[in-house]
Order: sequence, then structure tokens, then C-alpha cells
Amino acid sequence: MTASPFTRPPAREAGPELLCLQKWEETAGWLIESTAKWPKSARFGLVQKVDNHALDIVEMLVVARYEPGSRRKLLRVINLRLERLRFLLRIARTRNVMPADKFETAMRGVDELGRMLHGWRVAIGERTASGERLVGSESVVSGDAVEASFAAMEVGT
Repeated sequence: MTASPFTRPPAREAGPELLCLQKWEETAGWLIESTAKWPKSARFGLVQKVDNHALDIVEMLVVARYEPGSRRKLLRVINLRLERLRFLLRIARTRNVMPADKFETAMRGVDELGRMLHGWRVAIGERTASGERLVGSESVVSGDAVEASFAAMEVGT
């Protein structure tokens, strides 16, 4: 039985950027190790995509940490990449490529980074598309702003 990949104690005085990076570095390393054991039939599709997404997130977190000018945009891109990774992991689980216990561990790591990213966005004063400031776990958005967001997404597709 192997030890949990999340054994390093958190840095007490670190900012949200370092905590996110530290957490995802552990999770990505564990995930890459785990995908190496997946069947050959999934290696050139799912494994490659999962590994690339995990490594891309590490790279973007490093850039977001050291380049404050592009931080807000990068955090949104990282969040989107994380969501895409969630779907890839679900596909791997439904196709029985990934064992249930590994899936649960991976999803806990992905979920935790998502929560930490939200905290980082709140800490830097991120605003929603409608101009509302992100506060805590939710932002208050009017119905008109939601409809405008959906309209903008439809135009972009």
C-alpha cells in the first residue's frame, strides 16, 4: 500500500499562489504516476491528454504566480483547464480505465485546487463578467447579467 500523495504539511505563512502551486504539484505528480499504470488501449488518448492537462496547469500556475499582469486571465484559463481535466477523468472512470479509489483521490485533488483557485481569485479582487466582485463562495449576479453571459457564449461558439 502506497502513502497518500498529499502528505506534505501546508506552508503556514504562504500566500494563495504558493499553496495552489504546492498542492497541484503533488496532485499532478501522483496523477502522472497513476496514469502510467492505465491500460495500453488508453495510453495515446486519455493518458496523454490527462498528463498534458496536469502539466499545463502546473506551468500556468507558475506563470500566474510570477506575472501579476496576466494573473486574472491565467486563473480563468487554469479553471477552464481544470474543468476539462475533470471530464477526462470521468470518461476514464466510466470506461473502467481508472479504478474507483484512484478516481476518488484524483477528483479530491482537482476539487481542492478548484477551491483554492477560487480563493486566490477572491484574494486578488476578481470580478465577474457583469462587474460584480467575487465574494466568498458566490457572487450576486442579476438575471440580466446571466442572460448576457449566455448570449456572449453563443456568439463566441
